[in-house]
Amino acid sequence: DRDVTGVQTCALPILEHYVSRAADDTTQIDGNVYRGRVQNVLPGMEAAFVDIGIPKNAVLYRGDVRYDKDDIEGGASQQPRIEDVLKAGQTILCQVTKNPIGAKGARLTQEVSLPGRFAVLVPNSSAFGISKRLGDNERRRLRRVIDEVKPAGHGMIVRTAAEGVSAEELQRDVTTLVEQWEAIEAEAKRSNAPGLLYREPDLAVRILREELNAEYRGVVIDDRALYEQVRDYVTAVSPDLAERVEFYDAGAEGLPIFERYHVHEQL
Repeated sequence: DRDVTGVQTCALPILEHYVSRAADDTTQIDGNVYRGRVQNVLPGMEAAFVDIGIPKNAVLYRGDVRYDKDDIEGGASQQPRIEDVLKAGQTILCQVTKNPIGAKGARLTQEVSLPGRFAVLVPNSSAFGISKRLGDNERRRLRRVIDEVKPAGHGMIVRTAAEGVSAEELQRDVTTLVEQWEAIEAEAKRSNAPGLLYREPDLAVRILREELNAEYRGVVIDDRALYEQVRDYVTAVSPDLAERVEFYDAGAEGLPIFERYHVHEQL
């Protein structure tokens, strides 16, 4: 019952409509993970400007900096200032939390989080949580499940979509996220040059990551490359729904997908 440009589930009234524009590697970067190099640190602003490999430097504020308390003079007894934990020329791993707007650079955090279908992985963290939207009984059940699937050394947040899922399904999602993080870490070690390490998926995959469940009768896609990307993603996280991802061959059908499902009329 949902419509995404290029992704349409059935010939029913449109409930939502999203338009995905051509990818922009300099402005549409929210969620991407980068290897950054600290350009300069501004103690008065409690912020640092970081080169992440795009024309405009990004900004990392003191509250978004991660550090080892044992490395700070004075230890854990006081909150260090930003100049105590970051130095010009230092290489860091960071994630964009806000796209650049106008003259403002992108906003960064060193607290990387990787969202999956049922969980969010927070690498090298003790973070733990379960969606407050879930009922008390389900939260208790998921706490027991988490004891089985929580990856060692990483934090984890269980999403609302995890309601009713089995330990096996949650484990599969977590395993995929851990593999993503390991690939990011491996790529980060290959060079000291600022640059992209991980790109957030295309809009179609992000929408399905948030929305797709057993209530959907199908996902119909008229772009072969996007179809294969979505099919592979759904196969990895929800194999029981993979057969509902269908390729729409406009040539064989004789009509473009939006005409076949009356999308243009409704828009």
